[in-house]
Amino acid sequence: MDILLTIKNATPEAYVDLKAFLAKHADRVTLDAEWTLERAERYYRALPDRAQKILREAAVRGGYVSADELRAGEDSSLRGHSAALKQVLERGERKGWWPLEMQPPIQPQGPGFGKVVGYRMPDALVSVFSKVIKHADGGAP
Repeated sequence: MDILLTIKNATPEAYVDLKAFLAKHADRVTLDAEWTLERAERYYRALPDRAQKILREAAVRGGYVSADELRAGEDSSLRGHSAALKQVLERGERKGWWPLEMQPPIQPQGPGFGKVVGYRMPDALVSVFSKVIKHADGGAP
């Protein structure tokens, strides 16, 4: 038996209850939280240009891009560039584009609060996002 749940506009309490129920049946439940080509393309296209650049550069560079490679000039700041990465992920959850607990496709890397030294994409996502970016930016899929 396969059951597909789409959760939209769940209250935090209802979501906690649902997660507890699913945990009781974890041996029979598979959560669909994979970055498919469709989901990845929707995510990429929803990003503003600066955030698209972060994702694109990480994908084409094998999963990592340094902050220095993203800066337009020597003193150029990346402040605010990555906020959209999280905002689009959350918007997609609210709109039902992907499951509520979808993992971010890229993470800032750094010593902690403050300046990032780069961005890393999990190895398993590099090929998915590379294909999407090539297609979205005018290349063949």
